[in-house]
Amino acid sequence: MPLTLSTTPILVVGGCGFLGHHIVRLLLDRYPSGTFHVLDLNTSLNRFPGVTYHSGDITNVDAVRAIYDEIKPGVVINTVSPVAGLGKAIYFKVNVEGNKVLLAEAKRAGVKAFVFTSSASVVFNGEFEVRNGDETLPYADPPMDAYNESKALAEKHLLEENDPAGTKTIALRVAGLFGPGDRQLIPGAMKVLRDGKTHFQIGDNENLFDMTYIENAAHAHILAASKLLAQPTTPKTAEVGRVDGEAFFITNGEPVYFWDFMRAIWRRYQNPVNEKFTVMPAGFGMVIGTLAEAASFLTGKEPNFSRFRVKFTTMNRYFNIKKAKVFLDYEPIVSLEEGLRRACDAWDEQEREKGEKKGQ
Repeated sequence: MPLTLSTTPILVVGGCGFLGHHIVRLLLDRYPSGTFHVLDLNTSLNRFPGVTYHSGDITNVDAVRAIYDEIKPGVVINTVSPVAGLGKAIYFKVNVEGNKVLLAEAKRAGVKAFVFTSSASVVFNGEFEVRNGDETLPYADPPMDAYNESKALAEKHLLEENDPAGTKTIALRVAGLFGPGDRQLIPGAMKVLRDGKTHFQIGDNENLFDMTYIENAAHAHILAASKLLAQPTTPKTAEVGRVDGEAFFITNGEPVYFWDFMRAIWRRYQNPVNEKFTVMPAGFGMVIGTLAEAASFLTGKEPNFSRFRVKFTTMNRYFNIKKAKVFLDYEPIVSLEEGLRRACDAWDEQEREKGEKKGQ
């Protein structure tokens, strides 16, 4: 009898993190009789009843092997990745070497399905715009930065190691994640608001880019795991073909102008948003980004302002998700507008709780 997400133990690596805990929540909602485990370096955050938590370092072979041997997962979903702004060494240690350890031990343990969270930016380096880009695009060469380089290397290895008769692998290239628990996009937008800099804009705001609400990304990961376990027995599955050994772009399917998206956030708190903009030309922003990167060389950390950030906010960067729709039956379940409302509601609740704690 084929395995399903209800009948085989599932291990979510990084399941206490931003994307990971949303995947766990959806799994609990959809498969209440399932067996779910989380492996994370810190398991004190974003916990759910009915889930077994394991603390461990994914670069430690013995630790990973012990956990696999204990829980015998049929599915592994690896969402782990250091946040932006760190050095190359940590990205390569976690994203490349850590994923290799997880995959090698998954094969040894007989895991059937391995889902990896990749990045849409593995094909983007800022030299060329991406307009409705699909999976035929090559990896960016040279890569844009250390983070995206590490994601590309990890993805490439993962797909090369796909074994249709053993451990099947799949990579999901998510773009611009945001939502409740977001530690980058929404907090960054709120910092700009608090600093009174909502009138400042880089570039002409004529570029479209893709965002992905976090629940849509979680939904895609669950679909991917389910498809890897499924047998090609239906006419539709046979016609579509294999999903293992493949990469898929995952977005909301609603490309948006970058500064329009930011102002949609600010408008909730500052209405009307200042419509008189101070525009920094993209070229000047690149000069500032270059200087910031040079200065960061002394600290060994990724700069807060970089050429990548300038290009990210001023260049077209959106993707075609037809392959995910056809192969994975993926459709976004939360619209961009609704996702933004939920993300801001969660931020407000988080700030309220912080205020209550300070008042105690």
